[in-house]
Amino acid sequence: MDKDTIWVVTGEQTRGGGLKQLKIEDLTVNISLFIEQIGSILEKTPEKLGKFHFDELEIHADITAKGTIAVLGTGGEVGATGGLKFVFHRLPIPTDKQ
Repeated sequence: MDKDTIWVVTGEQTRGGGLKQLKIEDLTVNISLFIEQIGSILEKTPEKLGKFHFDELEIHADITAKGTIAVLGTGGEVGATGGLKFVFHRLPIPTDKQ
């Protein structure tokens, strides 16, 4: 192993899943893309949902065998996974009362 690669245990249970060595640069690109995509979704979310204020979103994602970042959808198996945790907080709206 060198400083340009990282070992990850992928969330896939099929042939080819499990322990994989990924290039840091590839994983960096995929994480950046994932965050940009989630950011696009968050930009379109309302600040209020009925009587509730929406100020935080927590997402758990897995790394596939190819280094792609994926959110586990319906039909997945429940089990212990590591994966990545992303927490996004809405910034407070600045007020002119200062």
